[in-house]
Amino acid sequence: MLRIVRCNDPFFSARHAPGRVAWSADEADHLIGGLIDTVRAGDPVALPYAEHLFTTEARALRFLEAAFTAEAPVTFFCREMTLPSVLVRYAIIEEEPENYQPFASHIAALPFSPAARETITENISGFPYSRIEEILSAMKGLPEQEAIEYLLDTKRNLLRRNPVIEVVKTDGGIEQIGGLPELKQWIVERRGNFSSKAREFGIPMPKGLLMLGVQGCGKSLTAKTIANIWNFPLARLDFVNLFQQGKSVEELIRDAVAIAEAFAPIVLWIDEIEKALFQEEQSAEIRRVLGWLMTWMQEKSRPVFLVATANNVEVLPPELLRKGRFDEIFFIDLPGADERTDILRIHLTRRGRDASRYDIAKLAEAAEQFSGAELEQVVVDALIADYAKGRELAQKTLEEVLRRTVPLAVTYEEQIKKLRMWSRGRARNASGNQRIEALFNTAP
Repeated sequence: MLRIVRCNDPFFSARHAPGRVAWSADEADHLIGGLIDTVRAGDPVALPYAEHLFTTEARALRFLEAAFTAEAPVTFFCREMTLPSVLVRYAIIEEEPENYQPFASHIAALPFSPAARETITENISGFPYSRIEEILSAMKGLPEQEAIEYLLDTKRNLLRRNPVIEVVKTDGGIEQIGGLPELKQWIVERRGNFSSKAREFGIPMPKGLLMLGVQGCGKSLTAKTIANIWNFPLARLDFVNLFQQGKSVEELIRDAVAIAEAFAPIVLWIDEIEKALFQEEQSAEIRRVLGWLMTWMQEKSRPVFLVATANNVEVLPPELLRKGRFDEIFFIDLPGADERTDILRIHLTRRGRDASRYDIAKLAEAAEQFSGAELEQVVVDALIADYAKGRELAQKTLEEVLRRTVPLAVTYEEQIKKLRMWSRGRARNASGNQRIEALFNTAP
């Protein structure tokens, strides 16, 4: 009887099976003849990656004739179920559940903190089993944080093989986000919600986060930072590349999501989702992709945390915003005075300046309608101006650059007002409840 076992790592699963066959593509036709002889002799066969040997119906039929009379077990171990249909029709199909328990003792032996070992346990999924021992062995001689980064980098390298997934790596943690206290608290509180302990406690698997609001106010930066805080890899679905592949968009996005699920836990980021999937003239394929994506968001069980950002909420369909698609929807507005102070301090410090030497509160007061990105550019432009004059960055230069800069909010005043009105009662304010009423009583 022929058994087909779909598994994480066919080499690993077949390693102790009786009759394990080692083979290479160069000897495929010769090997099939040898397999037939083995089966007819009444000996067992365990064949890893059988889908790469039986690539045609002709090969499958040739082997099946012998398999029908097999007296010993004949088992095909497969990563993907792409075998010819005739083989699948006459076989017993089994799904080998993922099981990382054999590696628990290796992880427990690592000289790291319990929190680090938990992070490693979460992130070994997706790797072929036969590689995990090698990766854990390489981590033994590294400092704790370097070991975690080595594991994540190895994972990122495998993710890069998909043409429509852009692997994003950024440095820094929650401290690089200026303001947005409500959103930052929400992110930090959910750090441990992907663990089995959280499931036992009654917490459902986190689904995702939608951030909408004014351009340049930290949505993309927050998406990147979430992955760092949680020690997950970050993958961005590159929709521009998706439409340029010359293949079915639906098939490509399904493949990309399947890879993300295989390497979960992972943060999957769709930037400006309204531009990616919502257009005035949508093709039938785009509508199918959207329908499939929303069904997946609702029903997914793997720890793939979807982070979507949007600048234009008017084109977002109500079904995307329905409860159950995302865990939370946050509105990110122009920063308030305290947040502007925080942002200026971050960018001055990042560029090697002692922020206490500058009157940041005065600068923040003068920059009332500036976004976070515009505040960063003020610091950069001031640095360029003083560098050209051969002097250290001066308060006067920062004030001068501020005065001559026209923030985008002046041009897009009406759009920002619409965003604020839409978010009222529909989205949680990332800056905290204390600012919500003020948003409707002041200029943008």
